[in-house]
Amino acid sequence: MKNKLNICLIILLIATIFSCDTDSNTVKTPEFDDDIILHTKWSFPVGVAVPGARTNNAGMSSSQANALNSGNPQNKLLKHFNVVVAENEMKPENLMPGSKPSGNSWKDSYTWGNADALVNFAEENGKKIRGHTLFWEDQTPSWFFPSTAAELYDNMENHAKAVFEKYGGRIEWWDVCNEVIDQSEDGPRRGRYYDIMKAANKIGMEQYEYVLKAFEYARYYADLNDGQNVKLYLTDFGVERPFTKKNNTKQQDFYDLVEWLIQNDAPIDGVGFQGHFRLYDHPVDKNKCLSCTDKSKCNHDISSGIDLFSAIKKKDDTNIMVQICELDISIFSNAKGEASNTSVSNSVLSERLTDLAQTYRDFFDMFKVKYSEGKLNMVVLWGIADGHSWLNDHPVQGRTDHPLLFNRNYKGKEAYSKLIN
Repeated sequence: MKNKLNICLIILLIATIFSCDTDSNTVKTPEFDDDIILHTKWSFPVGVAVPGARTNNAGMSSSQANALNSGNPQNKLLKHFNVVVAENEMKPENLMPGSKPSGNSWKDSYTWGNADALVNFAEENGKKIRGHTLFWEDQTPSWFFPSTAAELYDNMENHAKAVFEKYGGRIEWWDVCNEVIDQSEDGPRRGRYYDIMKAANKIGMEQYEYVLKAFEYARYYADLNDGQNVKLYLTDFGVERPFTKKNNTKQQDFYDLVEWLIQNDAPIDGVGFQGHFRLYDHPVDKNKCLSCTDKSKCNHDISSGIDLFSAIKKKDDTNIMVQICELDISIFSNAKGEASNTSVSNSVLSERLTDLAQTYRDFFDMFKVKYSEGKLNMVVLWGIADGHSWLNDHPVQGRTDHPLLFNRNYKGKEAYSKLIN
């Protein structure tokens, strides 16, 4: 009887070991109580994108995702951040009606309830607000894009007017334009804005005329509605370091656009690096770059990108400011051949979460230096807990990712612990 019991125990132990190694979601990793408030540990503002009533990441319903609901387990984690941004609620399609408004007051036909919920929450809890986004190729209704540039500019002006009549200076920073540089072709992003500019015979840098107009409308209507202190940003991904395109790099096109906007008196205050990074693929500084053997010639690091853009001077002799505005770090690495992977083993996941924690700490230490040098003034994480991240199922269907500071149990991960100690 004793021998049979021992055999059963051995079989059970083996089964447990093998079952744990095949399911990356059941790995046992350290968890930390969220006693210490994250943003109090850093000199710069630390913000977060708040999943709201229009968010359904990872297949969750809006009620499951909405962190503004007091019963949602994400809600208690909002205390860690002193800036909030709507993950979806302020994008054009979530404010605008299904067809073009008639009359002079677009504001009256907009749906403000979900955006108001975030603004009210922030003001009631002493948090500042970042606006995302006034103008974007995606998540904008098709009626907004007419056939002529004149009609487009009329729509853009009316949208800026509606937003700033509603919120004035209550939202302190705005992404005026988001993702206007093409990912593979040189120059502006190919899409509906591009087609309208092309039809208007805009060539060269004039293809970005709509971006210039966007900043002009935003500044005018912000100032008209007690928003003189609102800061206006141009935001994109893949511009924090050289990203090779057809004949150029995306970073260079972005840099050229910022300088062209300044030359044409655009009221731009800063640039936003989205910061959708991958573990091992996006080095903090030159010494951590895996791609360059000669570190003295390396320009792949995020630190150098911040230095590059923050050195751009505006006409008033002040410098462009940098914000990291959508930070998350995927545990999957293209450099390690995991571009299409959907999972990793438990042992690899455990190692990755430890490396993720150190990477977050390295980034925040670097951000602190840039803040002290007057080059960077905010860092915003794109999401609260792993289970609600947009990186689940993206860019690979069926992928489970772990890119944030809090896990699927709404407990602090090693990354959270590294940032508070």
